[in-house]
Amino acid sequence: MDIRQVMGAVLTFSMFMMLGNMIKRDHFDGDVLHEVPVTSSVDLEAMKVTRHRFYQVTNESKNNGQHLKLCWNNSSLPKGRENTEGFVTFSLTDGPEYHISQVANAVQIAKHLGATLVLPEIIGSKGEKRGFEEIYDAEKFLTSVKGVIQVKRRKHSEIFAQKLTSVKVPYNANKNYIMTNIEPLFQTTRNIHVTTNFPSKQDKVDKDMNPHSCWAVFEALRLKPELQEVVDSVVAKLRSHEPNGQFVAIDYKGEMLKTSTCRSDANKGMKNCYNPVEIAQFLQRIGYPRDTIIYVTQTKMDRSLRSFKDLYRNTFTKEDIMQETQKGKFLSSESFELEQEIIDLNICSVSDVFVPAKSGLFYANVVGNRIAASKTEVLVPAQITSSLAQDHVSSYIAKKSHPAYTCFC
Repeated sequence: MDIRQVMGAVLTFSMFMMLGNMIKRDHFDGDVLHEVPVTSSVDLEAMKVTRHRFYQVTNESKNNGQHLKLCWNNSSLPKGRENTEGFVTFSLTDGPEYHISQVANAVQIAKHLGATLVLPEIIGSKGEKRGFEEIYDAEKFLTSVKGVIQVKRRKHSEIFAQKLTSVKVPYNANKNYIMTNIEPLFQTTRNIHVTTNFPSKQDKVDKDMNPHSCWAVFEALRLKPELQEVVDSVVAKLRSHEPNGQFVAIDYKGEMLKTSTCRSDANKGMKNCYNPVEIAQFLQRIGYPRDTIIYVTQTKMDRSLRSFKDLYRNTFTKEDIMQETQKGKFLSSESFELEQEIIDLNICSVSDVFVPAKSGLFYANVVGNRIAASKTEVLVPAQITSSLAQDHVSSYIAKKSHPAYTCFC
């Protein structure tokens, strides 16, 4: 057996196990999070610390931003059947952080069944439907999986001419699960629609699907060029505000603090989300100066960010930094909420430093993208005595516990 396949058995098993834990846990996995006092204002005199220039804080962990290489390529992946019988369809739902696992699951299932995968439709939070190619680069996806699995576009009429059977599948279904629970249904109808469940029972992942999981997540799924251009233009504008071209991205949206999923456990001294004042205190404590360029994923400036901007005047939202034509398209209607989320995920993935305000799949998948690009500066807020940035590096990075590490050699 190829040593890469043996390594893959261990690698992607941990990837899916970790993804399950990311979904289920209510706090930053493994990070030291102590209760931070919530205040309405910040005492600048009380926050005196030794200042560092932005690039001095971050350069210690740089790896020149060189992208890592996957342990497999298209030629080394196990080849699929040239003649397939039947189809596997699926949909992309919820936010872009869920799309990653949904694509990986569908690719695995189609591979093990010897079926043709159908490019998915995207279903929004209000039930609106969009084509895969409206968000993602369909040509890149088709090219990346060529020879590994058969893929067709949804426009082919023969796909929907047959009876369709819907199946709910755990996101990390292994080969035995597929062959026991899905193949009998597939043999009957030759046409199944897969829905991925989150969270799910932690089943062991079979080694044969590991290379395909990594390939689907880190190689095949890319933004369509027009949307990637928006991300690139926002990043370029942010970098133009700082002599060294560096900026911090903070994933914070005001509504996250209003939900039941954002809560703290004072008895255990743990938090799973932070407000802008707490994040500002954290950045000050580890030495980030007032002129640091900061991007916040909230769409526009509001009351929740006022105290933060008082401390960090170069703080920008999408409304502040986007070109007028981009704002007119992407910020003028709620129908572009998905594009906004995808823009945020990609900006956070390429920023010089990423600070998550909340735990969850968004945080986990941004970290995965950053690992792939050797951008390992991920700092998690915590009220601990150390004022050194390196003492706040995400445990996914510090302990190399993120499943993305398993996909690269």
